[in-house]
Amino acid sequence: MKFKTEIFLDRFIGHIACFFLGVSAWCLGKILKRDHSVKQENVRVIAVAKYFGMGSITHAVPMLRALKSRYPKAKLIFITRKNNKQIIDLISYIDKAFYIKDKSLIALAASSVLLIFKLQREKVDLFFDLEVFSAYGVLISLLSLARNRLGFFFAHSTNFKTWLHTHLMYFNFQMPLRLSYMQLARLGGASPQASIDLEPFNLNSAVLKSCKKRLNKIIKNKGKKIIGINVNASELSFARRWSLENFAKVASYFADNGYGVLLFGSAQEKYYAQQLFDFLSKPSENIYNIAGKFPLPEVLALLPICDAFLTNDSGLMNLAYAQNAKVVALYGANSPQFVHIDNGVNEAVYKKSFCSPCLYIFDDSPCATDVVCMKNITVNNVISAVSKVLQTPAAKIKPTSRECIVVNKELNYVMGTLKIK
Repeated sequence: MKFKTEIFLDRFIGHIACFFLGVSAWCLGKILKRDHSVKQENVRVIAVAKYFGMGSITHAVPMLRALKSRYPKAKLIFITRKNNKQIIDLISYIDKAFYIKDKSLIALAASSVLLIFKLQREKVDLFFDLEVFSAYGVLISLLSLARNRLGFFFAHSTNFKTWLHTHLMYFNFQMPLRLSYMQLARLGGASPQASIDLEPFNLNSAVLKSCKKRLNKIIKNKGKKIIGINVNASELSFARRWSLENFAKVASYFADNGYGVLLFGSAQEKYYAQQLFDFLSKPSENIYNIAGKFPLPEVLALLPICDAFLTNDSGLMNLAYAQNAKVVALYGANSPQFVHIDNGVNEAVYKKSFCSPCLYIFDDSPCATDVVCMKNITVNNVISAVSKVLQTPAAKIKPTSRECIVVNKELNYVMGTLKIK
């Protein structure tokens, strides 16, 4: 099912359902008077839901780690779309995963009903809904009959959540995404001192060996330095793409200087990546399209092997951050402060315009897809950033946690809290 179709259904059918179920939930709450306390001894099952964005799931890992540390005996369930299974399988803090299928409306409806029954059987104590605007996420949380339902609030567009979640946290787009997720976890009892640093995914030796073997078949010269390039961005916003013509110029520059250039992407993105070759001023034997040729675990192993990784703002960019790859990230519709990892090595290239950032705020870019913010990034800007990263040793990587007041110690509450049942 198309992403825009899902948004349409969520806003119209989802919001109507939220209204009627919200009235019912409010009435039942007055009658049942359930215990909404959050203590280590009464938290046995935790559910965390994030349906869209592999990158967002990556930034949720510190939150999962903190919840597991606070409630070591509790079962942690993660809920997401089926196409995120590969990444979920690599997160050690998750005890069980439930998946929805959204290839069609029928598949979505059937898998959602099954999901609700599964969650009701689990008797969830804490349900963390990580979607900011989605009515679907709120409905699943409510129908799971979880004792406590924690979610985000952002301006009037999320007013419908007020009667449906038991705990609400302000979602601050001016803060790192992983910090906002952690604040929600703190609202559910996680430690104020919990680190928001990302961590590499668990990869076994067989994956590493297979990755290197596959790479050696592509690049024969084992001593050649490698630059990875990701020209793609998901359908969430194609406005995050820098032009293929510019990527081709950067690829040519480094290929001409003896680097092996690998074009990353999924099998579905292979054709788009291949179009980069149409913009090359001359053929090059040092540029390789590997989109779809490496399974996801091997892609994760390959990212830190690259001497530099150039990418649009995308899910793959966030995976590269987690793997401690040396990243040059191009930002436009999104702001670096939201997801960029400033670790002493990575570089963010961002030419701020008045309407940037617009991602997550508007359905369509205010510039009518003219993406001035991306067009203003020049080839020389990017070549300079990549060159700088190439010259910076990976040993320079440092922790990324930044100082921020997260708890009001005087009044003993988590900053950003809007509602506690």
